[in-house]
Amino acid sequence: MQTAVDMSSHVITNIEAHLADRRDSECLDQVLANTINNLKQHDLHVEEIACDTGYSSSKALKACVDHNITAYIPNFGQYKANREGFIYNEEDDRYTCDAKGVHLPYKKTYQDKKGYYKKQYRSSAKDCGHCPLRTTCIGGRADYKKIEDTVDKYLYDQMHQRLQTPYAKRMKKLRQATVEPVLGTLINFMGIRRIWTRGLKNANKFMLGAAVAYNLKKWLNYTEQKRKTAVISLKMTAECLCFWFFAACYFIQQHNKKSSNLFITY
Repeated sequence: MQTAVDMSSHVITNIEAHLADRRDSECLDQVLANTINNLKQHDLHVEEIACDTGYSSSKALKACVDHNITAYIPNFGQYKANREGFIYNEEDDRYTCDAKGVHLPYKKTYQDKKGYYKKQYRSSAKDCGHCPLRTTCIGGRADYKKIEDTVDKYLYDQMHQRLQTPYAKRMKKLRQATVEPVLGTLINFMGIRRIWTRGLKNANKFMLGAAVAYNLKKWLNYTEQKRKTAVISLKMTAECLCFWFFAACYFIQQHNKKSSNLFITY
């Protein structure tokens, strides 16, 4: 189940079913497209999103860029902002050993067993052959130092820098206070702890029914609060009218007495 919730109102803006073997990060592109579609009908636009680490992937980050959306998604655990003992030179596209000044230039881009494309940086065996740090750096069997990064590392680097800001930390707290209660309500009180249907089409109907019931309840609570506010506003307006009526009477009375001192406080 994938759910999109508005942070300001806690209203569900999109809900949909996906196959169980799909990761959250693989679903984000479709969820974004459907959410944007739903809000577009009401002249609303998605500018920012906040997700948990499960939505961190190159595909998900590219989807946010394509939709011109500022995302706040913590990078997955394997991400490394910096390589200990090495400095990356973006202009020359190479790593440099901080201890000996040996360069690790870009060698090739390849696809690993999981299908991810990676860039490989590698030193020469000659440079590492007599280095006193060789054992701790590359081990006893390797002849050279090798560093590998995903081809989309720049997207993760941008996200890492964005998440260091105070605003990003606030967004994280807002996400936890917004999505988690909604999911808890849907699962515990709206009957979707288990989906009693077969197929994605029927599962989507089941989830949509629960989301409609949730949003309807939110709307009823909102209209009730609005009516209370209207009554309070009306009461205050009546009080103001009474005050200004008596103030005017007092002013006329004092004016007729030709008094030069008049003080009105409220």
